[in-house]
Amino acid sequence: MRLREKKKHVHGIPTGSMGDVAFLILLFFLVSTVFTKDKGLKMLLPEKTADEKEVIVVPKNIVTLTINPAGEVKVKTIGYDEYLTIQEYDRIRVIIEERLLERDTLLVVSLRASKEAPYGSMVHVLDQIKLAKVMTADDRELRANKISLIPTSEE
Repeated sequence: MRLREKKKHVHGIPTGSMGDVAFLILLFFLVSTVFTKDKGLKMLLPEKTADEKEVIVVPKNIVTLTINPAGEVKVKTIGYDEYLTIQEYDRIRVIIEERLLERDTLLVVSLRASKEAPYGSMVHVLDQIKLAKVMTADDRELRANKISLIPTSEE
């Protein structure tokens, strides 16, 4: 009687359907991943108008806030020129409220931030501008709703 030779089995993982499995996993992650939008400063910007008229603002109606790289704020307006440190940012709201009472709805706040200024400083100053509100004698609420944002590399 003749003995048959045993066949040697090569052990391994079958890779025939590996491409299908990889495709299904890729498809699963593409469908189940949630992409979030970048969060930034929420500001309502004015619509672009057809007429390109230049708006002229009287200098006494402008409050200019300049943030330097150290985070200090220079507040400048007619009859007022002062530097505020990071701890004195709350005074910005008081200054804006005083100017709102004087200028009513004509007040324009110009915020100039140095490109090297801390991002948190700009956000904090912008928050103080938005918090500024005054009630007039005839029960109108005045806010600084005309804000100009200008990046600057100086001071």
